[in-house]
Amino acid sequence: MKEWDEQLRVWTRPWLSRKRQESVYYRLVREWIRLDRTQFHHVLQLMTPPIEKQSTNVRQPVSAGEQLMLTLRYLASGETQKSLAYQFWISRNLVCSIILEVCQAIYQVLKTTYLRMPNTTEEWRQIASDYFSQWQFPMCIGALDGKRVLVQKPANSGSKFYDYKGHFSMILLAVVDADYKFIYVDVGACGRASDGGVWDRCSLKRALEAQDNVLHIPQCNTLPFSDKQCPFILVGDDTFPLKSH
Repeated sequence: MKEWDEQLRVWTRPWLSRKRQESVYYRLVREWIRLDRTQFHHVLQLMTPPIEKQSTNVRQPVSAGEQLMLTLRYLASGETQKSLAYQFWISRNLVCSIILEVCQAIYQVLKTTYLRMPNTTEEWRQIASDYFSQWQFPMCIGALDGKRVLVQKPANSGSKFYDYKGHFSMILLAVVDADYKFIYVDVGACGRASDGGVWDRCSLKRALEAQDNVLHIPQCNTLPFSDKQCPFILVGDDTFPLKSH
């Protein structure tokens, strides 16, 4: 059912016109979020300028905090947008647009701080030191793997995105440091490709094999408790070819 407000001349569904203070957002802020309160409010402060909406005479906009919380919950849990619409007291169409806009804002605002390749020899050495102290793996500058992210079949794509598990997907190829933090991401390859095939075409492989060491990776060094020289390497499974890097 729809209600018509003659003064404002807008319509809305009855359940959306109730106070949003009843939504799950206010309970999550008080009781449960994946970030602690300090972290959440720090991220919210950074994210507010690009996602905050202006109030109008027609309706109050969804707050920046609600937008961020909804998106984080969607990303962390994989919950459906229909379910989130009921939990946050927001229409499903608006949930969809919020998630897209906030994800774009997260990338633009945080990429230079939280998703960046090391660009000095000292930074690479620190990653290798962390791997050795935490995981007892020497000379390692990153762990490499691929993840298939399920998607709805793109129109007119045939079997392009159909993977070996029988799903439609895109591939996220990533390198992480010793603390699981992403230092390189390649995303968007068709699901039918192999991780090794994606690696063979990615920019990181080309940079590693460049003659001028554009990544400033340290030269070969002596393995701990040995006199054997070894290059700094990425570690991955047998999908990736065995090379000097």
